[in-house]
Amino acid sequence: MRFGYWMPVFGGWLRNVSDEGMDASWDYVRRLTQRSEQTGWDLSLIAELNLNDIKGIEESALDAWSTAAALAAVSETIELMVAVRPNFHQPALFAKQAANIDNIAGGRLALNVVSSWWADEATQYGLEFDQHDDRYARTREWLDV
Repeated sequence: MRFGYWMPVFGGWLRNVSDEGMDASWDYVRRLTQRSEQTGWDLSLIAELNLNDIKGIEESALDAWSTAAALAAVSETIELMVAVRPNFHQPALFAKQAANIDNIAGGRLALNVVSSWWADEATQYGLEFDQHDDRYARTREWLDV
């Protein structure tokens, strides 16, 4: 059995607790990841959301991909599983970026492909947000590319 946790890129994950005592900061996630390795955790999922849907969109949210690259460089054993939403990434460029992070991590990068769910976030970033079936068809095409 393997054990993992969701990286607190929003300063925690609880919607009903305003301060969980976790900073949405590089310093906090670096220390957490290194301590996780010391205590035997296997992986951490780094969510890709550009707006903080947990604490409120005005609150901080770490970028998943630059955080993953930085964590890859300061960790040794923990698998970094990063959620990726195809509508936010051009597939060929994304493949190059992910391969580079995987190289930095020594093969410890894993992808969690998500066909998105938060239409308001996508439109605030100027992206199309297709209906369910079209979104999944776009994801299939993205994976094929």
